[in-house]
Amino acid sequence: MISHRSLFLLVVCVACVAAQRLANPVPASVPTGVKNTAKDANSNTQNLPVNRAAAARVFGNAGKKEGIEIWRIENFTPVPVKQSEFGKFYEGDSYLVLKTKNAGGKLSWDIHYWIGDKSTQDESGSAAIFAVELDDSLGGAPVQHREVQGHESQLFTSYFPTPLRYLTGGVKSGFHHVTPNAVDGTKKLYQVKGKKDVRIRQIEPVYTAMNKGDCFILDSGDKIYVYYGVGSKKTERLKAVSAANQIRDQDHSGRAPVKILDQAATPEEIEEFFTVLGGGTRKTLPEASAGGDDEKFEKEIDAQVSLYKVSDASGSLKIEKIGEKPLSQTSLNTNDCFILDTVTSGIFSWIGRRATKMEKEEALRKGEEFLKTKNYPSWTRITRVIEGGEPATFKQFFKEWRTSGDLMGIGRR
Repeated sequence: MISHRSLFLLVVCVACVAAQRLANPVPASVPTGVKNTAKDANSNTQNLPVNRAAAARVFGNAGKKEGIEIWRIENFTPVPVKQSEFGKFYEGDSYLVLKTKNAGGKLSWDIHYWIGDKSTQDESGSAAIFAVELDDSLGGAPVQHREVQGHESQLFTSYFPTPLRYLTGGVKSGFHHVTPNAVDGTKKLYQVKGKKDVRIRQIEPVYTAMNKGDCFILDSGDKIYVYYGVGSKKTERLKAVSAANQIRDQDHSGRAPVKILDQAATPEEIEEFFTVLGGGTRKTLPEASAGGDDEKFEKEIDAQVSLYKVSDASGSLKIEKIGEKPLSQTSLNTNDCFILDTVTSGIFSWIGRRATKMEKEEALRKGEEFLKTKNYPSWTRITRVIEGGEPATFKQFFKEWRTSGDLMGIGRR
């Protein structure tokens, strides 16, 4: 029989592979000799040399008090991230984020594992495994979430007071921490963009990478510039200033001055900005359309909600569509596993208390086939929930939701 940890691990690993195949058919970060195929990924993930002993030590005191804890995956080991670095994510890495909540003395948890655009299969696979290890250390009670760079859930982004910041590089590329207030001639340019969920991403430090519709942050090492595009939104401008202050505090120990270049900036100030950048003028910047549509940038899509049953009752594994919205809670059976396909909120893997081992482990090997058939984008989120611990984001798709006590046991007929 398959444990619920194995079920979720298989789903997220399959989705990791699908994500990387769709977004980066031949990722430069994948080590030589490692094929980017579902077969290789499934087998490699099961045999990754993850450091479980180190994970046990690291996770020993995790989730004991309210707050956020973050680990980056380094050489198959979860390494704690300093609180001063929270909100910074390297696109070549994968991370674990644990949110602990305290409601009336009762702790509850959400585990997110975050995959960078250029994270290798080994790193993303290790993150999936460690998410399960962390889950086990907390008694199997947490809700687990898969997050993809640039398409994080609102729940995930709500943990951070400023927009997420994506940095180039990572462990495999030999990244190193920035020495506070270092002036090494290396300039960094960030794009600040979004309609509802504003994101910040590092881009090539050239004026042709900018546009007139977004905000940009230029970190020259000894000074930080915030440039407002003429067509930028108020929310983008506010987030840009907030992020610039965060860069000042995190990367320069609060000592780099922040200069705001709005529509009232003098010609001399604007000229200084483009001189530091290395070229360009306000007039020669690409039009706002070059930055793309904000809503598309946030990857908001809509689709029909469906419920699928994953069962081995007939002796062979089957995935069967059993309903569409409005859904009934009574469709869920404590003996089985189900996939709730929402697309806009990702995929939920619901695990009944009495599901068999085969259902929990083998069923979601079909996950890749499911994703391919649906032709889903690479950033589709996956959340694992257990019977009796369903979050509101899951229950909202059912026309009525009652507690197990009211129902006298779901599906026990």
